Amino acid sequence: MRLQWDLPAAGERCDPLCLKLEGWVALGPGEEVAAVEFLVDGVLRGQTACLAPRPDVAAALQLPLERCLGFLHFGHFPPERWGAPARLEVRVRGRDGGSPPAAQAGRELSWIERDYRGNHYGVLLDAATTRVFHRENIYGSGPSQPGGSEELLGLVRGHAGAPPRRIIDVGCGLGWYGRHLRQDGHDWTGAEMKPADCAELARLGLPHRQVDGRSLPFPDASFDAAMAIEVLEHTEDPRAFLAEIRRVAPGRLLISVPNAELIPYLQHYQAAPWHLLEGDHKNFFTRWSLGAQLREFYPRVEVMCHRQYPLATPEGTPVYYQLFAVAWDPARA
Repeated sequence: MRLQWDLPAAGERCDPLCLKLEGWVALGPGEEVAAVEFLVDGVLRGQTACLAPRPDVAAALQLPLERCLGFLHFGHFPPERWGAPARLEVRVRGRDGGSPPAAQAGRELSWIERDYRGNHYGVLLDAATTRVFHRENIYGSGPSQPGGSEELLGLVRGHAGAPPRRIIDVGCGLGWYGRHLRQDGHDWTGAEMKPADCAELARLGLPHRQVDGRSLPFPDASFDAAMAIEVLEHTEDPRAFLAEIRRVAPGRLLISVPNAELIPYLQHYQAAPWHLLEGDHKNFFTRWSLGAQLREFYPRVEVMCHRQYPLATPEGTPVYYQLFAVAWDPARA
């Protein structure tokens, strides 16, 4: 019996949560495979009894092309230490049950440093979690985030006008942008639907009003500028939402939404942009549709992109995750 181990290569950095193990076994007369076993640092961690044809190998060995010689296994081997070296061994047990194994090979590898089980949705990488997940488990908005984007904060600061400005932040969440704008000298007020977020805003001492998502409890022209960061895509009626913002802040609106233009660019990778396709997103904007929508309420609109996506196009050109728009009325700004 002959064992050839193709992947992973010696010295390769590997993800132990999804490790592709591939090779082939050439059998002698009367030999049969009971299992191909995989050991990490001497401990048996996985095995396969499924062999498949490897016509390339069979042709080289002058065997029938349909002969089942190849093994393929995707190991899940969570280590005690991430980023550490590991010794991986492959051994073949024959059906005769003999010991030692009929064939064996080993090589040194190293694990990557990051345990992706700690990421959002990391439970999906836990082998102990065997329940079937449903749409509501995957496509959800999740909790409000305590942080924000420094890049977007720079855009807001650059287009809000010199402080002090009266700014209403519609859908302000936990008020990260508000804390910075207040430090700049702006008179910032948050408007938020979620009771838990409002409780946290109160704990932080940030001025805010809890709203119902349909109207803003402020008189006409109460604010010099409004901002809505990642909110418009969630609204049932974007026109009604923008009309109400125009009523309380007729001079200027700063708005950020996910960039739907990203979707066709990622088709080559068979990838869906994180967050963009979450279940509570009701509206999907391009530069042109966002601009057209905003021009119904403000005569001047400029739309730009921000937050470069980690994946470039196959040609190496950048694509962007979000859109940022400045909408204003020169007569009121």
